[in-house]
Amino acid sequence: MNNTGQNQPKAGLELDAILFGGAILLALVAFLYLSTQRQQQLRLSPTGFDGLVMWLKSEGQDAQSFTGGWTIDATSIGLNVLPVFDGKLDEARRLPENEEELLFQSDEVDLEVRVLRAKARMAPSLVVLPKWRSGVRLTGLAHPVLLIDADATKSVLHAIVGSKAGPIRHIPQPFSSFEYRPLEGAPLSAELYVAQVFEGNQCTPIIGRPGAMVLAECRLIKGTGSETVFVLSDPDLLNNHGMRLGDNARISADFFEVFSREGRVLVDYSRTNWLTEETVAVSRDRTWSDLRRFFGYPFSILWASAAVAMALLIWRAGLRFGPIPEADIAPSASKQATIAARARLLRLTHQDGALLSEYVTARLSATATKLFGPAYLRH
Repeated sequence: MNNTGQNQPKAGLELDAILFGGAILLALVAFLYLSTQRQQQLRLSPTGFDGLVMWLKSEGQDAQSFTGGWTIDATSIGLNVLPVFDGKLDEARRLPENEEELLFQSDEVDLEVRVLRAKARMAPSLVVLPKWRSGVRLTGLAHPVLLIDADATKSVLHAIVGSKAGPIRHIPQPFSSFEYRPLEGAPLSAELYVAQVFEGNQCTPIIGRPGAMVLAECRLIKGTGSETVFVLSDPDLLNNHGMRLGDNARISADFFEVFSREGRVLVDYSRTNWLTEETVAVSRDRTWSDLRRFFGYPFSILWASAAVAMALLIWRAGLRFGPIPEADIAPSASKQATIAARARLLRLTHQDGALLSEYVTARLSATATKLFGPAYLRH
């Protein structure tokens, strides 16, 4: 019999499943490719920081860009650069509906405050505040109209170091110069376009002055672990297009050489925390005090309650059940009535011999039971 007609639907279902799985796999690959391309465009754009990595490597320093995907030992990092491309932390980026919204969007990569704080606590970090909207990356042109609102940047700053750092403002002139004193040699001049500065209360300025700081060391909010963090208010000091101005490139090389302590400089673009810390397991011998603590307060109340409940249970069980009471084993009333009726019938029928035989048999059985036990009752 031909089964070709029965096998065709099954083969068709298998083909549909293969095509469906292939479509899902293709969509996943396309998504990963597009997201990688967008990340690559951001890193190589005028507002990216891959130029800093290449410059530091050319100066003989250990530098690396990082977008996530594997864990990194926090102790191997000399200074972790955390560029922030998000004007509204902890808020999802809204997709632009037209070209104008795309050019003026302030969020490039969604970041969370807890992730930034965790990275800053685990390793010495430099937080680079946002300054430019997406239009600078897309057009390659920096214009004051594309500056992120100062209040949005201030919220990012306060989320990292607290509100005592003060407000953020833009200096209303095309270019501003700030002095930087290197470890050796003559002072250098940092040149910034429409410089973005912050007040920096309780911060130690590195570039700038109190009331107008560009780069400073501040106390991390609710600090545990690393208590301080470096804050760069104007990313143009280190990004791809800003390093061409003034002595910015030489300043970056000297700054990282001094403050990275000959460790690796990591430019971390990732959205999650991939840093790890070494943990040491502490083991100790058990003592009787470990067991004795289970009999102290408040466990002592539980043990006392359990003892009272057990005593009450034993007392009530003893009264209700108890041992088997001793009782005289005697024939029941019905059995005695049966024996008496049978004896009367035997006497009335003058069967005294049969009556005597039954009596002798009963006496012998009773005597055998008493002497030898119930097993010899019928013997």
